[in-house]
Amino acid sequence: MLRLLLRWSWRDLRAHWTKVTAIALVIAIGTGGYAGLSSSTRWRELSYDISYERLGMYDLRIDLATGSTVDRGTLTGLVNQSPIVESVAAWEERLIVPVQVDASLPSETILVRGEITGTNFSDDGPAVNSYHAFTGRALSAGDAGSLNAMLDRTFAAHYGLPDTGHIAVGGGRTLDYVAQASTPEYFTVAPEGEMFMSEATFAGIFTTLETAQAVSGLDDQVNNLVLTIRDGADRDAVAQELGAALGTLPAAATVSTREDNLSYTALTTDVDQDQAIFNALAVLLFVGAVGAAFNLIHRLSEQQRQDIGIGMAQGVRPAQLAVRPLLVSAQIALLGVAFGVAVGAVIGNAMGAVFRSYIPLPVWETPFQTGLFARVALIGLFVPFVASIIPVWRAVRVAPVDAIKPSHLTRTGGRSARTPRHRVRNLFAVLPVRSLRREIRRTILTTLGIAAAVTVLIGFLGIMDSVFGAVDTAEHEATGNAPDRVVVRLDTFRLIDSPEIAAVAQTESVREVEPALRLGGTVSSAAAAIDVFVTLADLEDGMWRPTLTAGALTAERGVLLTEKAAADLGVAVGDTVTLRHPRREGLRSFSIVESTLPVLAKHPYPARGFVYMDIEHAGLFNLEGATNTLSVLPVPGRSTADIQRELFGLDHVSSVQGVTAITEAVRDAFDQLLGIIQVMVVAILLLALLIAFNTAAINLEARAREHATMFAFGVKIRTALRMAIVESFLIG
Repeated sequence: MLRLLLRWSWRDLRAHWTKVTAIALVIAIGTGGYAGLSSSTRWRELSYDISYERLGMYDLRIDLATGSTVDRGTLTGLVNQSPIVESVAAWEERLIVPVQVDASLPSETILVRGEITGTNFSDDGPAVNSYHAFTGRALSAGDAGSLNAMLDRTFAAHYGLPDTGHIAVGGGRTLDYVAQASTPEYFTVAPEGEMFMSEATFAGIFTTLETAQAVSGLDDQVNNLVLTIRDGADRDAVAQELGAALGTLPAAATVSTREDNLSYTALTTDVDQDQAIFNALAVLLFVGAVGAAFNLIHRLSEQQRQDIGIGMAQGVRPAQLAVRPLLVSAQIALLGVAFGVAVGAVIGNAMGAVFRSYIPLPVWETPFQTGLFARVALIGLFVPFVASIIPVWRAVRVAPVDAIKPSHLTRTGGRSARTPRHRVRNLFAVLPVRSLRREIRRTILTTLGIAAAVTVLIGFLGIMDSVFGAVDTAEHEATGNAPDRVVVRLDTFRLIDSPEIAAVAQTESVREVEPALRLGGTVSSAAAAIDVFVTLADLEDGMWRPTLTAGALTAERGVLLTEKAAADLGVAVGDTVTLRHPRREGLRSFSIVESTLPVLAKHPYPARGFVYMDIEHAGLFNLEGATNTLSVLPVPGRSTADIQRELFGLDHVSSVQGVTAITEAVRDAFDQLLGIIQVMVVAILLLALLIAFNTAAINLEARAREHATMFAFGVKIRTALRMAIVESFLIG
């Protein structure tokens, strides 16, 4: 008997092979899509942990104030003489200097700003923040003092640079890069005070400490120390001790943790944030697909109601008759789960490929998430049985004659069972609406299935729209009324009337120069504290000023905060905040002080770390008459590239870039992420089409007898077809 039922169920599958395949694909997209989206979280967490551990990401970092340096060994001695030395596992002194970089190819001019990071490569070092070479060879102690370096992998890959080659840095010096490499601070490029994924405008150069000192002219100097903490040690206590010890240095210095590094937080924090979004969309996708599959299998099983009634009239036991539709459902479920594994693997691999392409980790682990697939597969197996059991149970519990009737004719009571008392002029015009009302549960389930798919589609597109909307806002704020403005950053603070500033102003491509200041700091209130970059510029009569959304510029000394920063700090215009900032004490020394300032106004820049003040208040930093940033307007007919070329040979210029360079780079970088969106959009569109196809096919098949009766009474085929189209249109 079982063999006969299996053959019978196979006959049913062949008879409805298009609908069976479509339902199985609906289950597959729901289960596979959920598993594929959710797998990326585990992959990223696992890969980040292994990569950061392998390359020794620092736990604490000491940075001297901008422009400050100390003799080599000073920072190491500070750690050695501190009580926390037993808690420190390893440390490395470094010299980090800003430079201009020329990596131009024969077919493309590539002039960007960058940083040279010099560290100690002796004794198989560095022990903290080491490097992984993707091409060429890694540096060694033998490269000390040579003009060899390694180039950031992300920057090199973005421009398609050769595996090894030559680059020029400001001042006319040429370096040979022997590898494309990465280090934990560069898994995603995030220059200080800017956005992550800025590889199009920023080049990281890694070399030996001796080479960095020679290229920068800072012989035997360092300005940075990174260290790792032993297991079990109290990192906060170590940081506090280091902060106290830094007071003995001749220059101001700050202690930060790995969580303060934008590259680190952009990756590790985004895992949870991204997955929260992915989970919401995956659940919607899964629920919509499973709900649609439930509805479709339920309706497919109800089509066998007449066969069950005829079988019971012939004396076949109801239990035997119930097995056949359940076998069909079991085979659909198994087929759906098999397809789901394939769909999940395709989506997961596509997402993994995108992640690998723009996050250069030394290790990427993407194991198949068996447990996750097993959990969603169980639901995919369970739902078809529940969908089949309900109509089969109803069919075998009634008299054979009632089982043969359409289900809606067996109901008693209820609004949908009553016939309207008013007369209808065109019955065929209202029949589609009556059909939907007559099967209101089916209509709702079908509508919700399609709606869930469309919701997920809008969600994915909305994510990218929000991202690009923020980039557009940033670009609009950066350009203001001077879209051709160029920002020139200097290697250190210079007097406004110095020969170095005059050299910039006298360049042929430069029409106007306006001095400004840019310094790091922290803005805090009773509610929160935010790391910021403070830009001091002529906000009254200068070539650029931020858009104000609240408050106004006054002669009073105060700050302009972003709307986001003000919200996070819990302050409004007129409230006061505490600005922790550097104050110049000597030629190359700074102290860190705190100033209480009012919030004068708010501006809409989407990154909260951008704070503005009028340059008239440079005395707060003891930097009257000094500048380290210039706003430059080109001569009509000249471009940013012309200014970059002319200023490239000046040693005191560390970068030259247009005001839209960062936002354009971020927009280009996010274009890579569209690969994930495109994979999901195709899957979701396919899901919606499958639901719609099955709904229309099952509707027509279920009403075959109704249509035959109408044709027998002379109803034209086009009339029946029009009613079917209207019904499907209303559901859509």
